[in-house]
Amino acid sequence: MERVSNTIDVDIDTQLTAGESIPLLPRKRHRMKETEEVNQGLIEVLDLKYCDGLLQLIAQRNSNLGRVMQPSQQMLYEIRFIRNIRQCLNLIRQDPAQDEELKERIETIYNIKSQNLKSEIWNGIFGSKEVAANFSRSETPIPTEGEVGFTATYAVFLQFQRLSKLDPEHHDKDPLEFLDDIETSYKTLNTNRYGSRFLKSIALLTETMERTAHAINTRLDQKPFCHPGHQSQKRTILSNVFRKFYSEKFQPYLSRVHRNGEEWLSIQANIFGMLEPTPEMNRYFTQVLSMTNEHGMWQQYIRARDNHTSAWQRILRQCNLMPGGQNEKGRQEKAPE
Repeated sequence: MERVSNTIDVDIDTQLTAGESIPLLPRKRHRMKETEEVNQGLIEVLDLKYCDGLLQLIAQRNSNLGRVMQPSQQMLYEIRFIRNIRQCLNLIRQDPAQDEELKERIETIYNIKSQNLKSEIWNGIFGSKEVAANFSRSETPIPTEGEVGFTATYAVFLQFQRLSKLDPEHHDKDPLEFLDDIETSYKTLNTNRYGSRFLKSIALLTETMERTAHAINTRLDQKPFCHPGHQSQKRTILSNVFRKFYSEKFQPYLSRVHRNGEEWLSIQANIFGMLEPTPEMNRYFTQVLSMTNEHGMWQQYIRARDNHTSAWQRILRQCNLMPGGQNEKGRQEKAPE
C-alpha cells in the first residue's frame, strides 16, 4: 500500500486492524451439545458377556481416566461403543435362545447411542481445544512463502468429514482406519492452526484491497493520472510497482490464499451440514465460514478483490499499460486478475 500511496500521491492508512474484527468463536459451553445418558440400570443388568468387547469399553469409561475424557476421546469411545453394540444387536436378533427382555435392553441402549452419535461427533470435533485453535484470532497471517500447514490441516478435516457421515445402521461401511491414531490428528491441528492463519489473512487482504482501491479511485476522480501521448516518470513508476509488487508478489499470494481457503471453507460447510450445529455455532458459521452469505467474511473479501482489480484496471487502462498496449520500454504488462 505504501508504494501505491507514494506513486499516486494519495495517503493510505497502512495500520491494518481487520484481524481484530473477526468474530470470536463461541465459548465451549455454547459449542457443546447435550446428549442423553444411558440409564445405568440398563448397563448393570445387561449380560455384557454376550456383547463381546462392551465390558472392556465400559470399564475403561468408568475408570478414573475415563471420567475425565477429553472430547476427542469421548467421541472415540462412543464410536467404538455404537459399533460394538450394533454387532451385538445383529447377533442377538438371530439367536432364538436369548429372551426378549435382553434383546429389548440392548435395543434400548443402541437406540439411545444412535440418537446421540451425531452430537457426540460434533462435540468431539468442535468441543476440542485443538479445533478451537483453528478459529482463534491470535495467529499470524499466512506467510508469503513456505509451507503453511494447509495440506496437513485439510487432511485432518477430511477425517472429520468421514466421521460426520458415520451411520449407525451401516457402522462397517467406512473402516475409519485413522481412529486408533486420532490424537495425532488433533496434535497436527494444534501445531499448524491453518484455519486461524487463513481467517487472519482474509481479513487483512480485504482491508488492504479496500484501502488501495479507494485510494486509486480517489486519485483518478480528482484528475487523470496519465495523459495521452505523455510518457511521464509517474507512469514508469506505476508500471514498475505493478509488475514487481502486484504481479510478482501480491497476485501469487492472493491466489494461493484464495485457492486453499476455498477448499478449507468448503469442507467446513460439509461438516456443519452433516452435523447440526448449536445455534451459536450456526451464527458463527454464517458470519465467518459461509461462502454465500452476502455479509460474511468471504463475500466481503470477494467484493474487495473485485473492486481492487477494477481500480487497477482503471489506472492501467488510462496509462495504456493494459494487455494490448506497450509500456515505454516495449514490454507488455500482465493485467490484474
